[in-house]
Amino acid sequence: MTPEITATKWPAEQVEMVPVDDLIPYIRNPRQHSQEQINQLAASLKEFGWTMPVLRDETSMILAGHGRILAARKLGITHVPVVTATGWPMSRKRAYVIADNKLPLNASWDVEMLSAEIEALNEDDYPLDLLGFSEEDMSRMADDLMRNDFEEAHSEEKPAESAEPAQQRASSQPEMVALTIPMSVAQREGIFEAIQKAKREYTLDQSAEALWQICRNYLEPQ
Repeated sequence: MTPEITATKWPAEQVEMVPVDDLIPYIRNPRQHSQEQINQLAASLKEFGWTMPVLRDETSMILAGHGRILAARKLGITHVPVVTATGWPMSRKRAYVIADNKLPLNASWDVEMLSAEIEALNEDDYPLDLLGFSEEDMSRMADDLMRNDFEEAHSEEKPAESAEPAQQRASSQPEMVALTIPMSVAQREGIFEAIQKAKREYTLDQSAEALWQICRNYLEPQ
């Protein structure tokens, strides 16, 4: 039976500073931390400081925060904020180690909102490498945004009698004309395939650059 949330004291009710060397990794931790991720965590700690305590049990075995401890060692940090889970049976500890890593992965991104926030940071010259996204992640995000533009335009196609004249649409939103014309699924897939091919051929990171290159190839005199 799941215990009531108020039945025991919450671990986070008391934070204390503990020597890093006193903390013992959980030997059966299924979550792996690459050197690249440890470097990212170290960079995040240097920028933002320590924002979330490590969780341990009464024996100082780590239940959450293995990656941060590895980053702390890399930075030479000797003491870190820690909270302690007391009275937990081993089954609850095992479950928490897994759940703490898996539950955040079950969330999803609002790609448009995320892209807008990253663009705002970019305009402020904020170092985007601190966000944890790779260049491939950024490229996929651009692809997702373009795909959303195509699919939304296709699903929201207006009846002919209420549609704006083509010339008026072109003058009011010239940058969106190519993305708002109705097309079949096969046509959309063909366009995305051509974009990916152009990205590989011209060594381009962004789908918009690839689409522009395709247009240039068509427009420039042969």
